[in-house]
Amino acid sequence: KAAAKAADAEQTVRVDTKRLDAIVNLIGELVLSRNRLKTLRTRLRDEELDRAVSTLDIATARLQTAVMRTRMQPVSKVFARFPKVARDVARTLSKEVELELIGAETELDRNLVEALADPLVHLVRNAIDHGIESPALREATGKPRSGHVRLSAQQEGDYVSIEIQDDGAGIDPERLREIARNKGLIDAEAAARLSTDECLHLIFMPGFSTKAEVTDISGRGVGMDVVQSRIRELSGQIQIQSELGRGSRFMIRVPLTLAILPTLLVQAGEAVYALPLARVVEVLHAPQTSLGWFDGRAVLDRRSHTLPLIDLRRWLGVPAEQPPLLTVVLLQAGETRFGLVVDQVRGREEVVIKPLPRALRGLPGYAGATLIGDGRMALILDVDGLRSSDH
Repeated sequence: KAAAKAADAEQTVRVDTKRLDAIVNLIGELVLSRNRLKTLRTRLRDEELDRAVSTLDIATARLQTAVMRTRMQPVSKVFARFPKVARDVARTLSKEVELELIGAETELDRNLVEALADPLVHLVRNAIDHGIESPALREATGKPRSGHVRLSAQQEGDYVSIEIQDDGAGIDPERLREIARNKGLIDAEAAARLSTDECLHLIFMPGFSTKAEVTDISGRGVGMDVVQSRIRELSGQIQIQSELGRGSRFMIRVPLTLAILPTLLVQAGEAVYALPLARVVEVLHAPQTSLGWFDGRAVLDRRSHTLPLIDLRRWLGVPAEQPPLLTVVLLQAGETRFGLVVDQVRGREEVVIKPLPRALRGLPGYAGATLIGDGRMALILDVDGLRSSDH
């Protein structure tokens, strides 16, 4: 055994994470150069250049994959702290809770694992505090005395899904609607129009709370609005499903890494924008005559469903004249879908995420910036922020 351990040690080299980060940054610059060469290849149509760029493309992709693997860590690094968190919260609230951990071996970029720690801690505490009922109440409603909270993770392509599910009381959407209206977060007319799903997502609004009292368990520190903001900063999304008396489920989806992001490039006016490819359902073309109006908003009837539309030009405040045939990018925002009307779809491109210009930081609808193959800067759009800000 000692000889085997020595052999394993000889095959392992410890590398400072700063060096790994530096290599990832260099790969980002290489991806930008590759994208530039691919654009030039399209313009020049030179056969020899085409072969050279194709070889570079394959080599860059392999190098990117190999280096990203060295930065991956299992989510068990974060999951390991939750049994104690659950025990402490349950003891404080005099509740009985069983915590189930699934998929702790699932791997994520090291930076993402660390960034997810605080939001996940808050969601687990929230599930026990707000979701799980007291033992006496659970018995009175025919449930086991001990509540059940499940924290699970699994990889789905280039993304990782993390879920926090409880078998507690669930969330009453009508109560959320009433609280938001009473707090002045939305007016009565807007509140009346909200769907059940939209009511559930009211808990992500700044200043929203379902408890009258602030306690050490919830209502202090990281709120649900901050949880959502942090997930969005990671180019991820968080959604809710809940059923009264049956429990709630919070679903988080984040990319495996933030270094490189697959996107769909679209154009509005003279500017180019990048949409996270994972949020794109399809691109379709619709005659302007097929548009309808509902509640003062443009909609498109699509396969027996009414699809709300956002015109990117108008959202940006750029003068827009709609052509006879509209180009619509169908996007997924949580449980809902909407169409984004653009002037042109330029195609797919892997981009390197850069910080937003200072003037745009904090504005809804923007997730970052990048340089694209033709050398221009493109803004990366936040699909959830785009949808909510249009409301």
